[in-house]
Amino acid sequence: MNDDLKKAVQKSQAAMQEAHSKERVTFKALLLTNPNYFGNLLESPFTPVLPISGNTHYEELACVGYHPQQERLEAVVYVYQPSGYGTDICGPGSPEYVRFYLSFDNGATWQDQGITSFQVHNIPEGTEGGKRLEYAVSLAVDPKRKLCFFDSLILVRAILSWNNPPPANQPNWTPVWGNVREANIQVEPRRFIFPPEIFEVAKVKLPPLLKEVIDPDVPIQTKAKVFSAAELAVQYKDKGVPVHRFAFKELAAFISAKTSLSAESFAKLLPGIAIDPGIFDVLFPKTDGDISYEELKCIGLDPNHPDTLVGVIQVKKSSGYSGGPCTDGSREYVTFWGDFDGNGTFETCLGTAQVRVYDLSNIPAQGVYYAVRLPVNLDEYRQACKKGPKVVRIRAILSWNVAVPCANPNQVPTWGNREETLINIAPAAGAPAGKIAILGGIPVAHIDDVTGLTTPTAVFATNNFPPDSLGRPCPFAGRVTVQGVPLLGHSYKVEVTPSGGGAPTPVVTDLVLTRFDGTTFTHTANVATGRFNYLPFTENVNSVLAQWDTTGDASWVVKLSTFDGGGNLVGTDTHLIQLDNTGPDASITITTGTGDCGKFPIGTVLTGSFVARDDYLGSYSLGVEPAVNPPGVGVPSPSSGLVNTSPAPGDAWSLDTTGMKSCGYVIRVVAVDRAIVGSQSVGHHASDSAGFCLEEPEEG
Repeated sequence: MNDDLKKAVQKSQAAMQEAHSKERVTFKALLLTNPNYFGNLLESPFTPVLPISGNTHYEELACVGYHPQQERLEAVVYVYQPSGYGTDICGPGSPEYVRFYLSFDNGATWQDQGITSFQVHNIPEGTEGGKRLEYAVSLAVDPKRKLCFFDSLILVRAILSWNNPPPANQPNWTPVWGNVREANIQVEPRRFIFPPEIFEVAKVKLPPLLKEVIDPDVPIQTKAKVFSAAELAVQYKDKGVPVHRFAFKELAAFISAKTSLSAESFAKLLPGIAIDPGIFDVLFPKTDGDISYEELKCIGLDPNHPDTLVGVIQVKKSSGYSGGPCTDGSREYVTFWGDFDGNGTFETCLGTAQVRVYDLSNIPAQGVYYAVRLPVNLDEYRQACKKGPKVVRIRAILSWNVAVPCANPNQVPTWGNREETLINIAPAAGAPAGKIAILGGIPVAHIDDVTGLTTPTAVFATNNFPPDSLGRPCPFAGRVTVQGVPLLGHSYKVEVTPSGGGAPTPVVTDLVLTRFDGTTFTHTANVATGRFNYLPFTENVNSVLAQWDTTGDASWVVKLSTFDGGGNLVGTDTHLIQLDNTGPDASITITTGTGDCGKFPIGTVLTGSFVARDDYLGSYSLGVEPAVNPPGVGVPSPSSGLVNTSPAPGDAWSLDTTGMKSCGYVIRVVAVDRAIVGSQSVGHHASDSAGFCLEEPEEG
């Protein structure tokens, strides 16, 4: 590279990381004037004005990991600057979006997993003087599990983009403000096997006699082998794993006097293995832990509901984790503390999170990235936004196979390390204990108490995403989840009543609740009273109070009644909600020539009519299938819309077939409404299609 070109490249790279504060403030307006203003679109007819795509001056995606047992993708985002995020903590701020992709073929193709976000604000208290705030995002995924004998590593790609959501199904898209990060992750193996698979693994055929007595569709639970220290000594004999690694749990327990074994009895657990006299100093280092096997790389707080502390761990070696995926493996523990009084003692232990890891024969050079998750109840530390941000220092200690005790935030782990960061606790704004806080996935403050529809600023509590990108009001459908902060020692009843009057109906559906460690259990209402007991946050991290399986399109009143330990009513809370369980109308017909299912020469302009209607229409689209034509060829007019068509026969459409291939096609209309379905997704879908064939025009 010549000097002039090198200087030009360096100048361009430097410009990409500059503040560009004026363009930051006017970001959305500039995109409206030129979608490629910042040069992040590879294929665009618009000429870039300020090419700064991938700018990480304000925020950066630092780590990506995966919790295999809880099936959650996690990412930690660093926020660097005291301003540039829209407003202070009392204002709306601005969103940071993260879209995740998975690749099962080493990056050749990517499958879109979805998008999540969190809100950021101008918080000088956490970012001035080189400090940074660390946030996290989480997304549930469901990658296909394989038997433990097979390769379980896949790739994850995450795209961070400030104030501009990454488009779906574009894994190579580059953000303007933000960056892209990839990591190798491990999918938890399947813990059951179907009988035919046993013979497939053994590479033999299932005997005919067994086919008559074995049900091939009934799975067999597999066992997760737990190796003893002596067995691990044999397994790791030629793999360079030291004794204080594979026998760490046993050695730590013995030296700490947490076992009743005598020295002679303990020695029999490790036959033929010499213990170095200096083992105490190795097991209990004074300064730093050993990070040659694993390292805690990032920690952050996911501010969406529920608040969750996240840690991302890099696992670096192929052996030394107590067995492969067919075994019970070992645990990576991360314990978190908060310095809420600011004196540097980290007096408040918030809890310990864990993830199971294994020996992996095919571990890549850059390692495999895991995540731990700890839902935390931070309500007692929130303050009114007028008092300013609540910035708190968090300490996390990673320790392999033996958790650091809560009582010792200064302990140096044998295997692992310590990380500290600053988090911001969102201001007090939620409903207090004994009240409904979230209804149908939407905080009640964002549900209009006159219409029962969402407000223009509504977002989902779990991912900060608006149910409608245009801020239009949305109704509710399917299972409506009622959530609220518990009032311990009390019980409650949830009832629903038509807004026009009628008898209340108690909601007593059994609840499957999630504990802070990710395990689940069933919570049942009292048969006689129809009341549930409030449970502590550790037993119900999502604060689920009831789940109402709705029908119809009426408006209803949801009522929460709270009772003390003696069964006395101590308070009620009511909210109006508008239902819409009816999907949109969609139909389409061809009126040219013989109409539907007709044959037409290429070049014919087909016409017809279509209907796309709903009381709460989200959008409609028209398209031709199969997609065998070049881009821009065979596109109906209109191709999409946001408002209802006229009643049947509807609006007109046309399709110029010039340049299309000779083929059998359908033209399809898809209508989507704005109903919040099942408290987590948006839209009932309806579609209709009309078929036609295109033929080469006759010569002559």
